Amino acid sequence: MKVKFKNSDLFKGNYKKFKLAALDIDGTLINSHHIITSRTKNAIKKAKDAGIKVTISTGRHYRSALSRAKEINIDAPLICSDGALIKDFSTNSAIYHSLSKEIAADIMKTASQYDDFKIQIFTEERKINIGSSYRSKYFKRFLREPLKHSPIGYFNLMRDFAFIPVTNVKNVDEAIKAMEEEPLKVVVYGNERQEDLKLFIEEITKKYKDEISITSAIDNCIDILRGGVSKAKGLAVVSEKLGLNREEIIAVGDNINDIKMIEYAGLGVAMGNAPERVKSKADYVTADNDSEGLAIFFEKLLAGEIQIKETLPQTKFCQSER
Repeated sequence: MKVKFKNSDLFKGNYKKFKLAALDIDGTLINSHHIITSRTKNAIKKAKDAGIKVTISTGRHYRSALSRAKEINIDAPLICSDGALIKDFSTNSAIYHSLSKEIAADIMKTASQYDDFKIQIFTEERKINIGSSYRSKYFKRFLREPLKHSPIGYFNLMRDFAFIPVTNVKNVDEAIKAMEEEPLKVVVYGNERQEDLKLFIEEITKKYKDEISITSAIDNCIDILRGGVSKAKGLAVVSEKLGLNREEIIAVGDNINDIKMIEYAGLGVAMGNAPERVKSKADYVTADNDSEGLAIFFEKLLAGEIQIKETLPQTKFCQSER
């Protein structure tokens, strides 16, 4: 059972109870320029020096997550693809929570019947795109958005994508042939009629019920995983491997796919840029990712200044580092 703390509770001098911190990447670890600031890196290092192991828990593909994991020198197993893959670098081993090829194939066929949906399949080593990478009008807009607000951010996002080997195929049948192993997840970008994605979700949920899990980290886009798989599931696997209980874990995130992880951890932290649905599940709300909220959280934690259900004031984007 998750421990909930009263508003008056402080962690003064008690940060040592926490042995692991699991960090989301997008909207949490990185800012809108897709940069991990020096302040954030320093705060993470100090947390590690204080005895808190640090890992990443992300919806990203393993290859994209790996570069960020190396950047902050994680010292616990890496959780990626929303908990569908856990990589332990200390033992060079992996744990998979894969979809069956049959279910993935049927989901892809169903999605392909909707106009202008973009479909991707994540396996451990690659990403498979059905149709042109830029076929979906919505997906084009999704890629253009970072360019509009931050050319540097767009460049860094594309650099992260470049780490992932990509196979482009024409249709679902070719995608099935291209899958050398069972898929970790199917990603579906909806079209400009958001009700179509809702209908698609209803259709596959009715058919597969508990055999699949559906989550989201991007507007009008869903990740379809094996039933029961989530970042929380991945975090439970990691905590068991490390011999930790839930009360010894910190989880920090900003989006819908972080909710279960935030609820699972002894100390669940929401970023200031998170929607209210996420903040309401957190024990603590820090500043937003463009105000170095993750760094601020660790600094306050180590200083014994964390008060549960405290919400830090949000500020405009920190221009000090790009």
